[in-house]
Amino acid sequence: MTKILLISRDPGATNQLVALHHILTGPDCENRKALFARLGLTSCPDIIVIAKDYAGDIWRQNGTCAEQWPGIALEQEIGDYLESKNPGQIITGTCHVDDRTEQAIWRSARRLGIATTAFLDAVHNIDLRFRDKDGAVVLPDRVSLIDGSAVPKMRSLGLPEQAIFVSGDLYLDYSRVRARGHRRRADGPILFASDYIREMQAMGLVFEVNEFDCLDCLIDLVKSGRISEYISDMRPPCHLIIRPHPKDTAGKYDSYPALSDKNITIRVGKDGSATEAILSSCLVAGLGSALLVEARALGVAVLELGPIVRRRKDRGKTVS
Repeated sequence: MTKILLISRDPGATNQLVALHHILTGPDCENRKALFARLGLTSCPDIIVIAKDYAGDIWRQNGTCAEQWPGIALEQEIGDYLESKNPGQIITGTCHVDDRTEQAIWRSARRLGIATTAFLDAVHNIDLRFRDKDGAVVLPDRVSLIDGSAVPKMRSLGLPEQAIFVSGDLYLDYSRVRARGHRRRADGPILFASDYIREMQAMGLVFEVNEFDCLDCLIDLVKSGRISEYISDMRPPCHLIIRPHPKDTAGKYDSYPALSDKNITIRVGKDGSATEAILSSCLVAGLGSALLVEARALGVAVLELGPIVRRRKDRGKTVS
């Protein structure tokens, strides 16, 4: 039996691997057969799930207990750790600006002769995911994409065409399966899906709009009653749940419940999985969180706050 390590850190990447795990260990289906062929599998593999940082909570919320990534960063240490697991292949997500563990895994695995596959969770920022801090390209042996639009970019980075395959958005398909039979709540709360923009701004990245701009806008829309201009059947009073992003600084929204009034009650919460939180809500609002994409796929109303904030800022500039 082939032994596979599934290793993830970032939330979006972890979601894709959660769905992959479900497919590889679930009942036989066409999707499973296709992935078995792409990954060179002939039977159900022995899977070890390893989670770094934020990923552990996401695996637990989806019913899988993951081993914790050890506190190692040097490639020699990573190589020794991978070798001790003796896998036939390694499947990872991809990294972001604040961590490049996956790249170190790919490098170490190549020296050990272990095949690697990375599953992408998006089609943006492709270049960032495959370049190290010095700008050098670091690639796994194979890459799975959620759609074909990213194929040219992967080719331009040096990955041969035969090493690229399109699996689709495995997590959205997984969410739809989990949502079957779930009764949607028309009287549920508004869910604000946070982004970790403020944390990325602290690392030097520049954004025109951040999550606080969007949350403040949403609260103002509800308190003033203008939320009905965007969601026609919504009237205060409303209940708002702020769902922190896994990468958010602890306590980031602690001051917001005190803004509650007769038109809105506000609390911060991250109970249950993202899918459960979406399905319990009447509306999902935010800037660019993947929860908005998932909500649309599950038939839950979505309000993108970025364009509203930008229009307000533009009007403010005009007035001044």
